[in-house]
Formats: sequence, structure tokens, C-alpha cells
Amino acid sequence: MNVVEFIFGARPKNREPDLIDEAPHHVAWRLARPKPAPPVKAWCAETDMRVETGQGVLHARGGKDYIVDYGTSRAVIRGDIFTRTYKPRGAGQYEKRTDIVLRYFVLKRPALVETLEGPQRGEAGDWVMEGVTGELWPVPRDKALAKYEPA
Repeated sequence: MNVVEFIFGARPKNREPDLIDEAPHHVAWRLARPKPAPPVKAWCAETDMRVETGQGVLHARGGKDYIVDYGTSRAVIRGDIFTRTYKPRGAGQYEKRTDIVLRYFVLKRPALVETLEGPQRGEAGDWVMEGVTGELWPVPRDKALAKYEPA
């Protein structure tokens, strides 16, 4: 034990990560827009169903959620979010809109981010994106730089 630990106490060793369930007021917001990406196949779920995705098994609500097939993985996207962020190309193909400006902030330390799919862990340096309806999700810095550009 050193003098600082004697006076102030030892630092906690295994601090639980903060839970972020809404956009914090104190962060430095930055702006980005999606980079052009290849078209994807997507469709509105006809019935309630379970979908195997990169984040595990998700529930798609019939008539409300879209299933997006990226070729190597799938995602479930709420209908209102999908229609605001994708544009149709025909024959079940959709293209991510690049004219939408999103906000994000950079995590200073690990945190759990409450997403529409449930809590996801973000690490220091990851971006936390805020979507078109205020939804949040963490993106590793290298993936964020590949998918988004400054607005």
C-alpha cells in the first residue's frame, strides 16, 4: 500500500462498465454519414419469426420489421428505421442512403450500450451512433471508419 492508497483508498479493480441507455448530455457529438455500400436484399417479415443474425437470434415482428440479408449475415431492422435509411432499387434490392447525417460520440472507457436488440458492450475508442429515431448502438472504431465518413 502506498501513501495515496492509505489516504484515499485503493482504486476499484474490476469496475462494472457504465450502462448507456440514452444519449448523454455531456459528450462531444460528431457528425457522420454512411459511405456508399453495395445493395442488399431485404423484405418485410410476413409473420413473427426468429432470425439468426450476427448478434445472435433476434425476433422479427410480422408486418413491422425488415430482414436485411448482407450475404454473410442478416439483421432485423424496425420498419420505420428501415424506410428512413434505405431506398429501394427494385427486385427486393435496397441501397443504404448516404444523404442521412447521423450523430456519434466516442467512448472514453468501456460501456454497455442499450440497443434495440439489447445491451451491447462498447470499448474505449468505439463510436456510439445515434440513429434516425434516437436509437443507440456501439461500433468498433475500425468498422466505423470503414462504414461512415465525416458529414
